[in-house]
Amino acid sequence: MKLTVIVGAEGQVIGTAHHIDSEEGSGTGGPIAGPGQSVLLIDVPAEVENVHDVDELYRALEHIIRSGTPK
Repeated sequence: MKLTVIVGAEGQVIGTAHHIDSEEGSGTGGPIAGPGQSVLLIDVPAEVENVHDVDELYRALEHIIRSGTPK
């Protein structure tokens, strides 16, 4: 599963959205980063896919981002 992740200047997860590959010719859209933020596309490992608690999910994503795991 791929997630689009908005990350703050300090590396904290601000928000997430499921990444959906669009077809050619379709419109574009999705989360937009604010000032000092960035957007990352992350391949979520299987053990994180089933996390249902938002705080736990954000902690796991922040760990992935800090570790430099390939995205």
